[in-house]
Amino acid sequence: STVCEVEIFGPVATATTFRTPDEAIALANNTKYGLAASVWSENINLALDMAARVKAGVVWINSTNLLDAGAGFGGYRESGYGREGGREGLYEY
Repeated sequence: STVCEVEIFGPVATATTFRTPDEAIALANNTKYGLAASVWSENINLALDMAARVKAGVVWINSTNLLDAGAGFGGYRESGYGREGGREGLYEY
């Protein structure tokens, strides 16, 4: 659907069905944007594996909007142009 393919700045949640973790990753990465994402799971090991494979500037696990000022932040593809904050942000200069 369109809501899964455009960059929206606001409180929006979508629910999409999938059969395997690989299919979920493919769905999550099937966009030209990549600012942030969230992985929700009861299995922390599965969530950590999936979070590492999602192409987004920040990926939360079982949460959203938690930022660490010491960590770099920035998007992938059309959702950013480098890193801000943290050591990664300093490397941009």
